[in-house]
Amino acid sequence: MIRRIGLALAGLLILAPAAQAAQTCTKEAPCVLRVRTVAPSASPWGELLRKLSAEIEAESGKRIEFKVYWQSKSEPSAVRQCLSGKVGGIAVSNGALASAVPELEATEMPFLFESYGEADKALTAATDLIRDIMKKKGFIYALRGENGFRNFASVDGFIKTPGDLAGKTMRSQPATHHLDMYKALGATPSPIEVADVPTALSSGMVSGYDNTLLFGDLANWTEKVKYVTISKHIYQGALVAWCKGWYDELPADLQAVLVKPRPVIEQLGLKLVRIFNDKKMPEKYKAAGIQMVELSGGERAAFKSKTAEVWTKFRGRTSADGKKLLDLLEKSK
Repeated sequence: MIRRIGLALAGLLILAPAAQAAQTCTKEAPCVLRVRTVAPSASPWGELLRKLSAEIEAESGKRIEFKVYWQSKSEPSAVRQCLSGKVGGIAVSNGALASAVPELEATEMPFLFESYGEADKALTAATDLIRDIMKKKGFIYALRGENGFRNFASVDGFIKTPGDLAGKTMRSQPATHHLDMYKALGATPSPIEVADVPTALSSGMVSGYDNTLLFGDLANWTEKVKYVTISKHIYQGALVAWCKGWYDELPADLQAVLVKPRPVIEQLGLKLVRIFNDKKMPEKYKAAGIQMVELSGGERAAFKSKTAEVWTKFRGRTSADGKKLLDLLEKSK
């Protein structure tokens, strides 16, 4: 009897599928790191990814080869492809990654940060926690990026009070906290894909949108809008992240290359985005005949008061990690 049981167990061991083998990456046959992003190649984000890829390819001894898919139609789609193993990395906004890591909504609460300095200080303090939260959900933190401060743009007038949004349909990023913000302000959010926004503006499907000046220009959203309100209502960070399923198959030495801190590249990326958002884009918008106005302190206070419920809703639905992250960001800014 014992002998029969032993033979049966041996048979099961033979039939059982072998554990997934690690990737073999060589200079002659490198492992291809496919990265998806909605960013255009000719942009500050493109410059960041090119510098990152050059460093990683060199430090890996050409055992890793970058292949970037620029201007993907949808950030949430890129996130899903990362989780499903179709790509090895993504470069997306925090709001997009929040579709799979909802705790990251904490980094984009309305009026959380008043300046780049506050954002830099708080997000630096929260890096380790963000890294841990992402890893639990299948993403490996690689590099901090930035979209910047988001502003309102409209085809039919400035948005200077919450009442100016009442009854309007506005293009919204599909993340829950973005939808909640527009609802709190009395607008109807329409989560249209990035590539479809120009058509929606032309047809009157939406009256406007909110995003950074740089992204609005590069995505060709500005051709129909005539009014931009510098509201800076949401600071939007961004991340380069590796897909854990792909990353886990790599040899340990290549994993170390991918997660190596790269402060010089990170700071260059932030600097370039800020130059474009704060200096180059305002000049370009005005030259194109787009009118611009900045919210006063009192006007910002009115928007901040109306969007306080977005914070309440987030705290009510998020995990313990999400609450911990928001508390740390508030304390550290």
